[in-house]
Amino acid sequence: LYREGRLSVSAIGEKLHISKSTLYSYLRHRGVEIGAYQKSARSRDQQITASSSSPAEPPAVERVATVTLRLAVVNNSKFVRGRKRAKENIERYCLEPYGMKRLESGHYELAISYRSDDELDKTVHDLLTEISQEADMRNCFIEADAWEEGTERRW
Repeated sequence: LYREGRLSVSAIGEKLHISKSTLYSYLRHRGVEIGAYQKSARSRDQQITASSSSPAEPPAVERVATVTLRLAVVNNSKFVRGRKRAKENIERYCLEPYGMKRLESGHYELAISYRSDDELDKTVHDLLTEISQEADMRNCFIEADAWEEGTERRW
């Protein structure tokens, strides 16, 4: 379903009651190209948007925001471990699809494409929620700040 672009990783995980990281591991083991669904879904959304918009109304231009993320992953208590694995999974599954570049310690630069400010806000909020859930699965919590370079926008 993922390869065909019918369902997202989140949707498949919810239906099968497994975590996204488990599904990503399985997809990688089976040799499925990860990220291809997002590209095909975006192109399908662009086709739908282009066909549904009126001729007088031009389609929204896709812009790319450079977002800097400050991320700290901390164990829930001194008796648990998992911070390293949580950070690795967050980088691999949550940040990599956005062209993650590691800056100084705990800072990342992401390139997030969007059509409207509301879409950018939703994308960043979804990303922060996904990061928090990934850390929670490893008995950790996060402290995160995100801001768009060149603007006053912060999350």
